[in-house]
Amino acid sequence: MAPVPVSTPVVLIDVYGDDGIAGFTVSDSGLWSTVAPNEPQTLQELLQSQFSDTGITVANHATGGGSSSLMNEMLGMDGNGAPFADRIKLSSASYAIESHTLNDALGGETINDYRQYLAAWVVAVRAAGKTPVLEESGPVCDGNHPQLAVYVQAMDDAAVQFNVPIVTQYAYVSSLPNWEDHMASCLYPDAYLLQIKAQREVAVITPLIQQVIGE
Repeated sequence: MAPVPVSTPVVLIDVYGDDGIAGFTVSDSGLWSTVAPNEPQTLQELLQSQFSDTGITVANHATGGGSSSLMNEMLGMDGNGAPFADRIKLSSASYAIESHTLNDALGGETINDYRQYLAAWVVAVRAAGKTPVLEESGPVCDGNHPQLAVYVQAMDDAAVQFNVPIVTQYAYVSSLPNWEDHMASCLYPDAYLLQIKAQREVAVITPLIQQVIGE
């Protein structure tokens, strides 16, 4: 008889962030909906296919709206329950991805505030025994986020400072021809861009999972 393939251990990935990763979109008539598959769903599909294992799952905890920020997540004001440091302790995830960048300047966070919240997020994830991963926002073209690139750079700096894997999205998506045509209301990426972003996540997440499952 042919040997039965041995399944890898269950690997759970928690995703936190704003509209840029959550998968929300809006129609020309102003109706809200979700893109299917969204970025976390596509990440799960790609990882399951790559490792031939449905035990690899991705939980989408991203929230939408202008109040979706790293500050509100850390303080427990993002609609997901307790302050993040308490919440992450209860998660069975091995990895946590953080992609709050888009709205942080809008919520009153200075760049120094944002840097401090990034540091606190990394500390909380590691204290809970999990691996932190940072993910940049993609670009937007709505004209209401002039400081986005500065906050993306702050995330890049934090990745270096704290030796955290980072999924770079901002410059790459900005370099794609006509990327603006794939943004609803010049703010929400469509399925085409979400697929690209998920593929870039896979490139960073795969080596981390390989360290755990020994492949």
